[in-house]
Amino acid sequence: MEVGIREMRNHFSGYLIKVKKGETLIITERNIPIAKLMPLQKQVPAEISNLVSAGLVSWKGGKPKGLAVLPEGHGTKTMAEIVMEDRQ
Repeated sequence: MEVGIREMRNHFSGYLIKVKKGETLIITERNIPIAKLMPLQKQVPAEISNLVSAGLVSWKGGKPKGLAVLPEGHGTKTMAEIVMEDRQ
């Protein structure tokens, strides 16, 4: 979500509530992004933080919901068979 400096200043408390709920705000000056305000995450692995910061993934702090489409397998073994082989 993008918000201008003046709008941010006038409704700061409301925007902080949105950030607490997990939203990330891009603060703009004359429609040019100048800052990012995001929730402080405790105990988030650096790898995840780096991916979010780089814009490669989005995450609001909740549990992953899973894939919408399952990936196709590359062979005839089931996941259970692969795990059993690995344990031996």
